[in-house]
Amino acid sequence: MKMKVRFGGLVALMVCALVANSAHAAGESLEYKLATINAMRGFAKDDITVARFRSLLRQLSQTFVEDQQQIADMSVTVQQIMKEKGISESLLIIMEGMNQLVSSEVGNLKYAEYISAYATLRNKGDSHAQAIAGLQGILRAFGVY
Repeated sequence: MKMKVRFGGLVALMVCALVANSAHAAGESLEYKLATINAMRGFAKDDITVARFRSLLRQLSQTFVEDQQQIADMSVTVQQIMKEKGISESLLIIMEGMNQLVSSEVGNLKYAEYISAYATLRNKGDSHAQAIAGLQGILRAFGVY
């Protein structure tokens, strides 16, 4: 309960970003856009990084209640918020970390809650590995991980 209250502000920010980011450049796949944001340059459409983002989007959308577009938007938003606070992390690393959170099928998990918790832990000074381990600890305590 405390976690939901604490991260409510960041979740609200991400919802606003979802609305703002709903119109994307036509013609490019979501995974291609993520690979381009990740590297800050263009890629061949068959680049391995594009395939990795495709796989991550598929896996994350099967784990969490949000769809691929929402997951992509929230991930990019969190990366931008962290960057503004001086925390630099690859979009690919962030999404791969979120993909490691749950090792079994669990229903009704919200990506927004866990990516918000991740950002909060990073903002408090945790490394990527510490933040993911902390989230896994929370999930273990609830019998999810």
